[in-house]
Amino acid sequence: MPMADTDKRLTEVLKRRTTGILLAAALLALWYVQGWPLRVGLMLMMVLSVHEMQSAFAARGAKPARFAGLVYAALAMPAYLFYGTGALAPLTVLMCVAALTAIVLRGEADFESAAATLFPLFYPGLPLALLFPLMDIEPRLLGTVMIGLSFLVALVNDIAAYEVGRRYGRTKLCPALSPKKTVEGALAGVAASVAIALAVPPVAEWATRIVPAAAPFQAALPPFWHFALIGLLGGLAAPLGDLTASMVKRHCGIKDYGNLFPGHGGMLDRIDSVVFTGAMVHIYCALVLKLL
Repeated sequence: MPMADTDKRLTEVLKRRTTGILLAAALLALWYVQGWPLRVGLMLMMVLSVHEMQSAFAARGAKPARFAGLVYAALAMPAYLFYGTGALAPLTVLMCVAALTAIVLRGEADFESAAATLFPLFYPGLPLALLFPLMDIEPRLLGTVMIGLSFLVALVNDIAAYEVGRRYGRTKLCPALSPKKTVEGALAGVAASVAIALAVPPVAEWATRIVPAAAPFQAALPPFWHFALIGLLGGLAAPLGDLTASMVKRHCGIKDYGNLFPGHGGMLDRIDSVVFTGAMVHIYCALVLKLL
């Protein structure tokens, strides 16, 4: 490989890793502070992701009714705060009706634009909206853990899948959508997701020994095996969210969803795995643990 190409590759790797570290630090800071900073951060994340998905379809020639997705992303948090989780489904249906009305009133049989308008409401829209209720699980420290797992499970899944797949991957997972993903990497990602989720109870026990006041929080934790299932479901969902984002990119003929983050692409390029993982954590907390 020529020296110039090697230097360029090293520069790109350095840029990517520096941006990744800064992004991780920003997310960690929001997670630590919680409250309104995290709520607003999640809302901005949702707005940017929906906008990027709409722009991807527009790059292919579709003409989505952009107001529907952007209004939905902006209203999801207020709707939840005022009316609870039950408001998210009616809000989603309302914006679907508004979106299709806008498309139909154009007077054209433009199904491509209709699909491009509706799709962002359901990916990444609604799954990201399900992150808001996780913050209010009682006790609040348990909610902090669940919102943290939504991101952490996806993060370690991505890292493990990439590192193991790059070194030991032989069997392609879904080459038509993501040529670099391998079955070996995906299995490593699931294992890493389960491991990080299983680390929560022992870390909570260690924290209780240092800060005895945290004992009520530890007592409120679900049994150990629940964390194994959360890690498993989240670990399986993470690559599916990633592949869904890749499917749209292939369909629209784009490499990245944007250039917001140097070396990483757009917001959706960074959180595509979180879209499904966060939804799985929410569903588990609601249907199995009865916390929502």
